Amino acid sequence: MADINDRSKNDKGDGKDTTVTNIYRPPKTAPPIILSPSELLNRYNKLLDRYPLRTKMVTSAIVSAFGSALGSFLSSSNANNKPSSNKRQSPSRINWVDVFSYALHGGLINAPICHYWFEWLATNGPSSNTSSVLVDQLVVQPPLLVLMFICLDVIRANIRASIGQFREANVVGKALSAAGPAVVDSWRFWPFAVYFTFKYLKKKHYTVALNLCSVAWTAYLAKGGGGGGGDGALVSSE
Repeated sequence: MADINDRSKNDKGDGKDTTVTNIYRPPKTAPPIILSPSELLNRYNKLLDRYPLRTKMVTSAIVSAFGSALGSFLSSSNANNKPSSNKRQSPSRINWVDVFSYALHGGLINAPICHYWFEWLATNGPSSNTSSVLVDQLVVQPPLLVLMFICLDVIRANIRASIGQFREANVVGKALSAAGPAVVDSWRFWPFAVYFTFKYLKKKHYTVALNLCSVAWTAYLAKGGGGGGGDGALVSSE
């Protein structure tokens, strides 16, 4: 009798049992911030499968930069450890021009060449691993080394020339002095251009419309308006 009464309390008359059962659900745990080496390797392999060239370019740039920084640091440390009575020891430092040069060469030049070369060698090269190594080292490696030294010298020269011109021309100071009037003039033009673009055009046309508006703005700056100064605005006058 008691069972019938209890069942009638849980029954709404439609023949369905409305008894609520609590199901334990473990709380969701956030992924760990620090990944294990195996997890990092798995993610890196996935990137290699999805974006092989870009992944190799980024990897080569990072590894080349790290190797250059380590080499310059060790070279500076060894120079300081040599006994010298006339030379005062200086703290070990890194040659950042070389670091950026090796990073640019490794990421933009060496990685794409190696990627396509090894792809071709694996498909069309000798079936023997020994023969493939001989072809790689005797045929391809010497020209790659010549190209590397040429590229590094060109990149170093451009970086040092840019740094020298940047310092001599007082680029930052002149840019700050020219930016003041340009900001005021931009408030007379760009708010209206952006407003009418947002009001009358679709979202996908925003960038195109504002690029077209920038033609007039760039011509105004190049003519000397807004402190732009036209040609030679950032070149020191004699």
